[in-house]
Amino acid sequence: MRIYDEKIIEKLKRISVKGKSRQERMRAHAIVLSNKGKKSHEIAAVLGVTQRSVFHWFREYKNRGFDSLVQQKGRGRKAKLSKGKHLNIVKKHIEKYPHQPKKAFALTVSECNIEISYDTFKRFLKKHSI
Repeated sequence: MRIYDEKIIEKLKRISVKGKSRQERMRAHAIVLSNKGKKSHEIAAVLGVTQRSVFHWFREYKNRGFDSLVQQKGRGRKAKLSKGKHLNIVKKHIEKYPHQPKKAFALTVSECNIEISYDTFKRFLKKHSI
């Protein structure tokens, strides 16, 4: 990938050093290295990613520009217990059985029809100060 505009190159260099996330810095650094003449397999080795990832970053940068450097929302694993859907149910069972959290867990799982671990249930309680 070749970029001739010095302002864009400087901005990419700045992002590769001071970007908000590690992923943003890596993507910008890959483009800077490519602009210096490095081959995609060399860039992949330097950054510790696959060559396929590097190609994907280049294609996205060509299509979307600087927006492609930032990770899009909605990525990653979704929560099985959500504050909006399950908070009242969890509270109801915890209030009914305050000294029996495993019983509250079992009732919550059966009522919500979800598969979660007891540890996940405890993290939910802690996160929402129940």
